[in-house]
Amino acid sequence: MKKVLSLAAVALVTFSACKKDPEPEVTPTPVTEDLNRDIINAFADNVAQDIYNSLAAKTTTLYNNVLLLSTETTDENLNTCKQNWRDARIVWENSEAFLFGPVATENIDPRIDTWPVNFVDLDGQLASSAEFTEEYISGLADELKGFHPIEYLLFGQNGDKVASELTVREKEYLTALANNLKQLTGDLAEGWNPANAGNYTAIFTAPGASNVNYEDRTAVFEELAGAMAGICDEVANGKIKEPFELQDAALEESPFALNSKTDFLNNINGVELAYQGRFTVDGVGLEDLVRKHNLALDGEIKLRITNAQASLNAITVPFGQAIFTQQNQVQTAINSINALKDVLEGDLLQFIAIYGNN
Repeated sequence: MKKVLSLAAVALVTFSACKKDPEPEVTPTPVTEDLNRDIINAFADNVAQDIYNSLAAKTTTLYNNVLLLSTETTDENLNTCKQNWRDARIVWENSEAFLFGPVATENIDPRIDTWPVNFVDLDGQLASSAEFTEEYISGLADELKGFHPIEYLLFGQNGDKVASELTVREKEYLTALANNLKQLTGDLAEGWNPANAGNYTAIFTAPGASNVNYEDRTAVFEELAGAMAGICDEVANGKIKEPFELQDAALEESPFALNSKTDFLNNINGVELAYQGRFTVDGVGLEDLVRKHNLALDGEIKLRITNAQASLNAITVPFGQAIFTQQNQVQTAINSINALKDVLEGDLLQFIAIYGNN
């Protein structure tokens, strides 16, 4: 899971205070008689690889437009970068439904998605004379790089930044951060690329006695179901519940772009994509195995996904406001997402224990 700054660390910093990509066209994947194998292969090909390739492409676009912004500092170019940030954010949040593989083993998650922003140290970087080389940025604390410092520099603390407010030093830092984000998300795509030696696709799709990660297919499905339940737990009991119960908007995930609720929704959408085995290709997924043996369980999982999505859509103001003004809706979202988590880590894992190795 990503690293979130402790409350003690948050106390040291100050805080004041979407467009969704169109649904991708999908094409079917052929199914053979070995459904379990097909599901595992399809997840690697149609979900993990496709999502990480898309993420790498979107962060590359963000970096290229940040470069343009650094030389042509117009509101039009700044707004383009803001939208690029949102576009990349959609795919990243989808991918959090499966935080295993290189994103975990290479510690990439906290390096690109730690919050809240540490304003004191960030301002210290801007005031310093440090050269923002790739090595320098890579060595910074997690809260000083990744999506959220980029968000802060693009949107401003109140979300209304205009191009004329960008300083030369901010543009230098922003460019270096965007480059670092591009490199790390590129590493995720390369890590699942079957053309590369030691790629995770080869590990994920070949469970067996010689595989130190997955001794059998059941272990593969358990990894996936556990990750789906894990992001539900993080959204309900971390991203939403902590700022809500503490009544502290400084703990909000994406406050500057007013993107937090969208983040949460795309996490749940990612669970749906992982369960169905699709992103741009409509392949077989866990849902096909569940439907084959237990239609009631498939219906229950899909109902709870729908309920979680609906509960988030019922929050009609930015999340940083909703924790004060729409508390019933926020609590309903917590309950609905936890209900989804419960069926994934309960009934689905029990199902996998029986049918995972078929």
